[in-house]
Amino acid sequence: MYINSDNQTFNDLSIAENVYGEKSLFSLFDDTCSGGGRKQMKEWIMHPMNDLQSINERIEAICYNDMPDLTINREELDFIEYYLGFEDKPTNISRLNSSLMLFVRKFRNDPNRYVVERGTELIKKLFYDLKLYAESITENSPVLIQAFARTILDAFQLAELKKIASFFSLGKRGNYQTDYCDYFFRYKRDATIHELLNIVYQLDAIRTAHNVAVKSGFCYPELSQDKEFCMSGFYHPQIKNAVKNNWEIKDGNICVFTGSNMAGKSTTLKAIASTVWLAHAGLPVPASFMKCPLFDGIFTSVNLPDSLRDGRSHFYAEVLRVKEILQKIREGKTCFVVFDELFRGTNASDAFEASEAVIDILKKEKGSIFLISTHIIELANSLQSDKACCFCYLESEIKDDRLVCCHKLKTGISESRVGYWIVKKELLG
Repeated sequence: MYINSDNQTFNDLSIAENVYGEKSLFSLFDDTCSGGGRKQMKEWIMHPMNDLQSINERIEAICYNDMPDLTINREELDFIEYYLGFEDKPTNISRLNSSLMLFVRKFRNDPNRYVVERGTELIKKLFYDLKLYAESITENSPVLIQAFARTILDAFQLAELKKIASFFSLGKRGNYQTDYCDYFFRYKRDATIHELLNIVYQLDAIRTAHNVAVKSGFCYPELSQDKEFCMSGFYHPQIKNAVKNNWEIKDGNICVFTGSNMAGKSTTLKAIASTVWLAHAGLPVPASFMKCPLFDGIFTSVNLPDSLRDGRSHFYAEVLRVKEILQKIREGKTCFVVFDELFRGTNASDAFEASEAVIDILKKEKGSIFLISTHIIELANSLQSDKACCFCYLESEIKDDRLVCCHKLKTGISESRVGYWIVKKELLG
């Protein structure tokens, strides 16, 4: 159900946290009303899916505009979690036992009793808030929301819950009634309580994602088993005043990105990969439109380190990274893969030959999509007639003795060569 990925990709895309100090993708959606909702959102972002039905059901729920309101109180939910976490769970209940415990409590101060009394009252309140919510769900509501409603209403068919409801109708809130609720909530049906809490947290995450999409202008991605892969108005969400771009891959399975230093190749690749990641998490993406194939894996190689511990050079680390990803693909996985500056860890001649050899291998893996950036213009030119490849570049130029990078993605191969100008400008005066 979940896609394949790894720590290298997590760090490259700053999924939940980042060793390089960059803001995470999770921070875009970190505005839930409850701690449990926050955990749920983080779980979604950290574990994208490769199940099309589950992805589409989540997207359908998030984009729904007529969701009934459910009050979510962080302090009350935190208290319920604290109450449910008590280790001294009651294993039986009777009026005699309840009366005996009331007698014992009169002669000693029992601070746990306040927790039990408030915890049971808050859960009863939550039950009836959820019941009202479930009863407002119609057959036109999203599939996922209808499933939540059925789970909630099924819980109300439990005999114990009907007995608790009778306490309210008779106006009874005495010692035995509290003990009965405590026994039901924390021992007999604790799994049911946690299931209902999980629904609350998912609704919190759904509402948060919806609000983010509206506030930030994110779109809802369209995923399918088709090969169509295109984006309009996409951008990196953590870049202030980011330039929006369009991108697509029609023919073949390799897109080669060229452009000078500082033109924005790495940022653009991260932006595309981030939208693919969020789309598979069933979340809105920073773009105005997106169609994406369903992948089994997402892998990137952007900030690939060498290993002093293992005595590996950067070049050798790159070779092993390519090998590692190919092994995943050959297990039958369809993958989305980003290689930023492939084989930057060696001289230009070796990098050209090694890159050419790797691309010959990658173009045979037709089910997967590869985005490769390179400084080696000769490599891109040598591939121009290859139908497995398409080409994009980010333009830059020296204008009035200034490096101008418009960060606009264009079709074709860049001819910009500004490296020497930068060295001369910064080091030679």
